[in-house]
Amino acid sequence: MRTNRKSLAIIAFVMLSIGLFSQEQKSSPLSYSLSYLPPYLISSEGDFSFFPIYTNFEANIHYKPFDLISFSSGLGFFRYSEEIPSYYIEKLIEYSRSYSEAMSSFRIPLQANYHFVRNPKRNDSYVKATFINRCWIEKVISYESDGIKATSRSVSYLPSVGLGIGAIFFKEKSIGLLLEGTVEKFLRFHSFTNSTMYSLKVGILI
Repeated sequence: MRTNRKSLAIIAFVMLSIGLFSQEQKSSPLSYSLSYLPPYLISSEGDFSFFPIYTNFEANIHYKPFDLISFSSGLGFFRYSEEIPSYYIEKLIEYSRSYSEAMSSFRIPLQANYHFVRNPKRNDSYVKATFINRCWIEKVISYESDGIKATSRSVSYLPSVGLGIGAIFFKEKSIGLLLEGTVEKFLRFHSFTNSTMYSLKVGILI
């Protein structure tokens, strides 16, 4: 009889612990996401063009201390490379020349969100404002017919600001879908007035 009571007490304790843990997880203000950013659309002096980005990921921590206000930050990495061939003629001899350009950056976004619904059950939409700290690395290698001609490398700090909208779908599930759109402006190299970047972020949230 004592064994049965002891077993029932252990089962009740385990069930109560699971229930409390589930309640705590559900109401936790912290969440995490891993996202991919497809190619950027860039407008420069009225002309639009796509900027192909083959590697552009971002991992974020989201903190929601209030019903309508949340914050997020994390670490992002971007890399893009391109090879540009060209030719020139010197003393009636044609030479081949090409440029290999590789651009990469590490970024730390600081983002604040305002949510439209106080306690959404399934989907959570919001507007956002973001400030992005970005370390920009660029390497250019020029080749000629006889091999490497020159190599240059530069590292710069390139911050930007952005506004956008976002939404979290399937919020009640263990894994949700994160979707954000952003209009972004760089704060250096006269890019604030000359060019605008439009980006889309797609990710999973746990």
